[in-house]
Amino acid sequence: MASKSLGAWFPAATIHKVAPLAAADRCTILLFYGYVRPVMTEQRTDQLKSLLEKVTAELPIGGRIRYAQEGLNSTVSGKSDDVRAFTARLVGFGPEFVGVDFKFIDDLPVDRAFKDMKILPVKELVFYGADVGDEVPLTKETGGVHLPAKEYHAKMNDKDTVIIDVRNSYEAEIGRFVGQEAKGGAEYIDPKMRKSTDFVQWLDKPETQEKLSGKTVLMYCTGGIRCEMASVLLKNKIGDKVDGVFQLKGGVEKYMQEFPDGGHWKGLNYVFDKREAIGVDSVHGVGGVVEGKKKKKKK
Repeated sequence: MASKSLGAWFPAATIHKVAPLAAADRCTILLFYGYVRPVMTEQRTDQLKSLLEKVTAELPIGGRIRYAQEGLNSTVSGKSDDVRAFTARLVGFGPEFVGVDFKFIDDLPVDRAFKDMKILPVKELVFYGADVGDEVPLTKETGGVHLPAKEYHAKMNDKDTVIIDVRNSYEAEIGRFVGQEAKGGAEYIDPKMRKSTDFVQWLDKPETQEKLSGKTVLMYCTGGIRCEMASVLLKNKIGDKVDGVFQLKGGVEKYMQEFPDGGHWKGLNYVFDKREAIGVDSVHGVGGVVEGKKKKKKK
């Protein structure tokens, strides 16, 4: 395993190829993130890096692991036992990742497995701007209330409620929560973001603050991580003007597991692994869906 530059964003990434799964195998995908508060020291972060490199060299798993002093954001694939062995080693690292919500998607075709493992050092798990994170620290108290899928589903039916899509616009284009609107529930809001840093600019707009004023605010994203800092930023900016801030625990991924018929979700959920996008009739993923949209627009 060797360090390799992957451009300006990841000048010191660690990458290695992974042996492909056998045709008779089934693939498991693991999704998780874990913020560490207070943040780890540089020495402790180096220890985490060493553990990640050691374990991923020993286990035949692929994926993308982003690590920082503030924690981990990861997608891992492999056989079920190997993926679960990875989580056990991570929890054994220390108290930092005890209690992390590990999301396992089992029994997938082998072509959904990553062909390599990339371990990527980053300054922020989700880039909102390092100065933002320093000014508005993320804690359980400063962020939104985490609601399990069933509670979140029920709250979407409430009046005087809005639901903010904290994903990029190309993700929102192919799927979103809109079923509740037909029942007089939460109004769907798409901030039309191209990147996470756009959220801060959208939140600063007077028309945004006016639209959210007096409302109960629900937020969601693919797996939950983007809502963590987004909810902190919203509460810090206009927390006194809204009637509570809530976020979907486990993101759309967990919601669709809880509501296999889709619930209030319509369309596909874009995911950052080999499934590419999943829906009610495509739980294993469809592939190429975003590229297809782009090609249609060019005609």
